[in-house]
Amino acid sequence: MAGKADGKEAGCQIKENAVERFMARIKKSREKNQKYHERNKRLKDEQIWHIRKLLKELSEEKSEGSEAVTREEVENAMKETWKFERDQGQNLKDTRIQISNSEKLFLEKLSEKEYWEEYKNVGSEQHANLLTSLQNDINRVKENAEKMSEQYKITLEDDRKKIIRETLLQQDQKKEWATENALRFIDKGSYREIWENDWLNKEIANSRKEVEELEKGIHELEEENLVLIDQLFNCRLVDLKIPRRLYLTQAVGQEVPPEVPLELSETHKVTPEKSESQPTDIKSRDMSSISFGSSGFRLSYKDSRLGQLPEIDEEESSRIEFGASDMKYLLYEDEQDFKDYVNLGPLEVKLMTVESKKMPIHFQEKETPVKFYEDVRSPESHITYKMMKSFF
Repeated sequence: MAGKADGKEAGCQIKENAVERFMARIKKSREKNQKYHERNKRLKDEQIWHIRKLLKELSEEKSEGSEAVTREEVENAMKETWKFERDQGQNLKDTRIQISNSEKLFLEKLSEKEYWEEYKNVGSEQHANLLTSLQNDINRVKENAEKMSEQYKITLEDDRKKIIRETLLQQDQKKEWATENALRFIDKGSYREIWENDWLNKEIANSRKEVEELEKGIHELEEENLVLIDQLFNCRLVDLKIPRRLYLTQAVGQEVPPEVPLELSETHKVTPEKSESQPTDIKSRDMSSISFGSSGFRLSYKDSRLGQLPEIDEEESSRIEFGASDMKYLLYEDEQDFKDYVNLGPLEVKLMTVESKKMPIHFQEKETPVKFYEDVRSPESHITYKMMKSFF
């Protein structure tokens, strides 16, 4: 409302400025008209003076006997004078017409100015009050419409929930009625199928429970197996510190190949064809090629097999003790031999074996035979509403 009032005031100010401009133009026109009147009066006086002068000169010329002025010359002079007067009269007439038009325009602008001033003093306030009341009515109508819309939404949601609830209730009732009607007219074959289906559902639930228990036991066994494997690896960590060439030549009693690949070849495996009763002395080898000198030790073939065929706990413990004693022996040798051992290279492939073990076979328990409807007369064999509901 304030913006509209300001706009109207600005329009009134523009009109006032235009009226002032027209007043200034009218004032200038009046001043110009006054100047034209003064000039015309002066020209008339000059014209009269020139005519008198000409008449005086003519009279003097006549008296002196000079050359007389002809009639044509006098007429031409008079025509020029009259033409000048007509032009001045036309200019004066045009100026008067322009002044009258300016006065009319001034009166129109003055009336318009009075109208806007009256509107500014009286009508603008009325219109501002009217616009304020209309804006309040619009806001009130919008608020009522929003409230009605929210109320309609809540009512619609309640009706929808009520319809859904009643629909589900009727569906359940119709299902119950259908089940009751089916129980009335059910035959023996269908009765038996329904009872067997319920029994199978119970058996499936029991089987799932047993499967969950077995999975849990398997998980525990796997964790225990991981712990045992970790312990086994910790027991064999001593083997990782022995160079492979030294292990093959001193512990196992094999010859050093010219080039040993990174993978464990078939020729490096120990063949368990020899009997454990034959003790085999390790040959003293020429270690000059590997700077080992004469330092060596003798091991039996049985001790060499302990690291590869761990069949019982006694052999495993003897293998660990043997490895620990060898490591102690190797670590406390003189410094020159220890440098030679370092040059022999690490144990790239760890000699491991696979052990087979007999395990008991768990036979599956025999399933209990299905009891037919004809053989069962207990109260649990009767078909109930829940059993029938599983078919819908």
